[in-house]
Amino acid sequence: MPTPTGQNTRTIAGYVVTLLEFPRWVIEHDVDFTDCHLGGGFEGQDSLCASCLFGRACCWLNRHRAAPSPSTPLVDLIDALQTAVDYLRESGTGHDTHQPDCECDTCEWLREARGFLRTHRHHR
Repeated sequence: MPTPTGQNTRTIAGYVVTLLEFPRWVIEHDVDFTDCHLGGGFEGQDSLCASCLFGRACCWLNRHRAAPSPSTPLVDLIDALQTAVDYLRESGTGHDTHQPDCECDTCEWLREARGFLRTHRHHR
């Protein structure tokens, strides 16, 4: 099944690529680059990046701003998915701040992504 970005979800990698679309959108809208001296770029060696409130999300976003290519190894996709789950869960927009039966987009996505990660642990 093609997605709006043209990816195919009939493969495991295609499914993960599709799952990564939501956190990319959320992080792009959550991270405030207004006062960023790098204009939203991330430099691991930069002391301001290391201490920035959005550092972890900015780092993830800069590595995953574009949809992964079909040749991206599944282990890399799964790592990106796990990092996105961790960020959304810890950022205050995630499942931990909502009731267990919450049906907001973030909670629905977290349930789906966590389910996938549970069933594909052996790929890591």
